[in-house]
Amino acid sequence: MLEGLIRETDALGVLTGDGWLLVDNNGIIVHATPEAGPFFGLPASQLTGLPLGIRLDGQPGRRLRLPASDRLVSLRWEAVPQPDLPLTRVLLRDVTALATAENQLAAAREAAQAGERAKNHFLANITHEIRTPMIGILGMTELTLATELAPKQREYLEMARHSAQSLLTVLNDIVDYARIEVGVLELARLPFDLRATAEEVISVFKPLAAKKGVSLTFRFVGAVPQTLLGDASRLRQVLVNLVGNAVKFTDAGSVVLVIARTGQGQAASQLRLRFEVRDTGIGIPADKIQAIFDSFTQADVSPARRYQGAGLGLAIVRHLVGMMGGTYGVDSVEGTGSAFTFEIECALPESFKDAVAPEVVQEPSSLRPLTILLAEDNPINQIYVQELLEMDGHEVVVAHTGRRALEALRKKRFDAILMDIQMPEMDGLEATRAIRSDDSGDFDPAIPIVALTAHALKGDRETFLRAGMDEYLSKPVSPGDLAAALGRVMDAPAKDGTAAPAAPVTTGVVLDWAELLGKARGNTGFLVKLFGAFVAEQPGTLAAMREALAAPDLARLAFLAHSLKGASATMCAPALREACHDLERASRAGDPGRATAALAGVETTLDDVLTAMRAKIAAA
Repeated sequence: MLEGLIRETDALGVLTGDGWLLVDNNGIIVHATPEAGPFFGLPASQLTGLPLGIRLDGQPGRRLRLPASDRLVSLRWEAVPQPDLPLTRVLLRDVTALATAENQLAAAREAAQAGERAKNHFLANITHEIRTPMIGILGMTELTLATELAPKQREYLEMARHSAQSLLTVLNDIVDYARIEVGVLELARLPFDLRATAEEVISVFKPLAAKKGVSLTFRFVGAVPQTLLGDASRLRQVLVNLVGNAVKFTDAGSVVLVIARTGQGQAASQLRLRFEVRDTGIGIPADKIQAIFDSFTQADVSPARRYQGAGLGLAIVRHLVGMMGGTYGVDSVEGTGSAFTFEIECALPESFKDAVAPEVVQEPSSLRPLTILLAEDNPINQIYVQELLEMDGHEVVVAHTGRRALEALRKKRFDAILMDIQMPEMDGLEATRAIRSDDSGDFDPAIPIVALTAHALKGDRETFLRAGMDEYLSKPVSPGDLAAALGRVMDAPAKDGTAAPAAPVTTGVVLDWAELLGKARGNTGFLVKLFGAFVAEQPGTLAAMREALAAPDLARLAFLAHSLKGASATMCAPALREACHDLERASRAGDPGRATAALAGVETTLDDVLTAMRAKIAAA
């Protein structure tokens, strides 16, 4: 029996080229095939009677390295029943070359992935660097267009603005695509107004459609709710890409956005919505339809193509719809038109109110003209508050920090101070304490002080009163609230610490034009001036935020987020305000990962705000 088992084992060695051994219950080698010798650095005949030295337990196929030959082997074994001598047959397979190839493949894969990540980070960084001066150019162009210009000058500036906006669109697509590829793009889950979102998308392309003589409309089909939970900004981005393409490729006829409810979602609080963008444009060749959703792909790639672009818009649509758990498709006939569709599952908020707040008519200010010191570091808030005060006949002096506010007090007599809470060098609380404790005689230490804060939280009232402040207002400051607060502190009533209520905020709205008009008392010229300043200011803010995150200096990032939050509140941009609030909280929590994702949200939402502002400036 043993001789037959040895012959069988030798035949296996010749057939497979592997090393084979027969081992008894004590781990002693009874027989070794010639192929097994090199594994142990000895002739096979000298292995007989030696201990194997390898434990035959654990998972069969496990790998181990043999010290005698430095070979990596895969180890397998099986029991061979023998009536007089129980044996185990052991297989040793040399996997040294295979392991080397696997390691090289893994290294190559990691290098390729690292290269892809580096490419995407480079794309994001370089486009940000280009975008920063480009947004500045657009801002200055729009400010200039708001002035008196000769017809030829206006024509040249309109051409410059159009070229800059075209470049900015390409850059924004590259940035978004890079974020998606890197995996840092996350979807928000906030209540938003679906009808308002659709109206905003249509309003962006109305001027171009009207210029081309194309009808551009939208409609709801079925019981489509007005308020949903989701990422309004990313849904808007998908619709902007689809509607923008439809208008661009349609020279006559119509473009229609149809939003329909197609059924119930998986949960009781969910439903499915279908979005369809139909046009009567040039259509898509049948052999190009499958490729148009690929990155950097266009239906017409010829040098003489009529329609420009980077070929990223539909790739971004594909990624975003996929992130929303949806499906997409296209039906097109060349020369007749196209219908792009996508279907997503949306959530309903637990409760919401559709009631419209009653309009409040503010009584004109009865205050005598005052000399007011405005301590505020944000340029947008400076312009806005100063304009409101000067419209009521007050004289305003602006100080950019708490320290400069103290210096201004020693040089001029003021009736009251409007004090921002967060400022560089010396914040509003420190400045207030310094004013109240001053005994130099240069100014009245009991001068009325009204705090301005971007986000009034529980406990702020006590903190402000302990510091010596008389009133506080939560940004955005309305004309009526500002006049009422000044009236209270100048009449010097007993302090009850009651703060003016914050203006209601509709989360997800990009720009609340109705509220802005009310705050500006219908002065659209003032709003155009304010928009221009905001558009010109933000590239520097974003650059500073990115530098603070890269440092990382999360304390400075929190300060910058707070400052932009206040400015966005002033501009009636609630979605941006909430995004800045998220960034501020993540930075104060010392969480770089959350801060990175939150900063991406700020940048995206800020893009939406700037786009809306440019549209208003252009229409002015």
